[in-house]
Amino acid sequence: MEWVKQRKLPACKAIQYNGQACHEMDDLWNALHNTYNSASGQDVDLSVLDPLPTLQERDWPPFSALELTDALVSCSSRSSPGPDHITWVHLKVILESHKAIQILLDLANACIRVGHWPKHFKDSISVIILKPGKPSYSTPKSFRPIVLLNTIGKLIKKMISNHLQFDMIKYDLVHPNQVGGVRQRSTKDARLFLTHLVRTGWAKGKKTSVVAFDIAQFFPSLNHAMLLAILRKQGFLSVVTKFFASYLVDRFTAYMWGSFRSGPHQADVGVGQGSALSPVLSALYIAPVMKLYHMNPVSLKTSLLSFVDDGTVVAQSKSLDENIETLKEVYTLLLSLFVALGLVLEHSKTEYFIFDWLHSDYSPPLDLGYAPYTGDNPLKPNLY
Repeated sequence: MEWVKQRKLPACKAIQYNGQACHEMDDLWNALHNTYNSASGQDVDLSVLDPLPTLQERDWPPFSALELTDALVSCSSRSSPGPDHITWVHLKVILESHKAIQILLDLANACIRVGHWPKHFKDSISVIILKPGKPSYSTPKSFRPIVLLNTIGKLIKKMISNHLQFDMIKYDLVHPNQVGGVRQRSTKDARLFLTHLVRTGWAKGKKTSVVAFDIAQFFPSLNHAMLLAILRKQGFLSVVTKFFASYLVDRFTAYMWGSFRSGPHQADVGVGQGSALSPVLSALYIAPVMKLYHMNPVSLKTSLLSFVDDGTVVAQSKSLDENIETLKEVYTLLLSLFVALGLVLEHSKTEYFIFDWLHSDYSPPLDLGYAPYTGDNPLKPNLY
């Protein structure tokens, strides 16, 4: 299988971390672990959720054999196994037995009923691979971890994710403009949405200005206390929030660098990578930002689109200068909402676009109000 082949790592003198070369393996493991878990510890303000209604608790139906088999069919047989060394091929053969299916269903339903995620499923292996096209591979940020999880736990999480996806849509837990982490919404929907806004604006003689922003280290930054508070607000049963309180803590991962493997490192930040639950939990986490934003009058002058850790604000009017003032006001509002949720906007990655059908010579820059794009270094537009 392709994943078991030896990966040739790029040649470099040594990985540099905090200005020091990692000459010992323990130094390398600490550098990798601190890099991928550096987003922990951001403060949150739970009171930001107060304006939102608290939905009535609703039932969580037990998992069925059909849900299990549907989740199993969607699993690729080429996917890499985790610490349990069980492949999807093995599991699919085992689950041809109705007795085995019932045992796994009893386990999955018991996890929710008692609000507990077994320690066995919290262990993982993080295989370090390089990010392609980097000019240098001398820092940990030039690499990324591929997280390998225990296979049976992955199947149970797929079933839980399917339940969450169903509730998200049926009970309007996410905003219609959220297209990341929500089933049957994709980047194509985001492109069509933006294209529609621009062209309808042109038809009305309006100019369109867009600011695209990025949330730094999104998945590791999701605060556990805030996530549980959001789930309670959204009407999930107390045993479900109790399950996630157990699921989110006491997770451990071992790092793999080529043929070298570290000991276990605690990896409790965020919602974890590689899990079927991460996209849906992230969508539920962002949902309050979208809803609080649309409760503010400024939303009447703009459109906000969210795709996982990326966001886009669209302002339209007869004047580009008016658009700029609106975008500055909106960006400050969004920043305050994200900060309250313990998230950080990476201002250096913010982009600014102007869609002008007439392609006039006037294309004013945007003083974002936050470094590095403020004062003498405003954000210059990309023109379309």
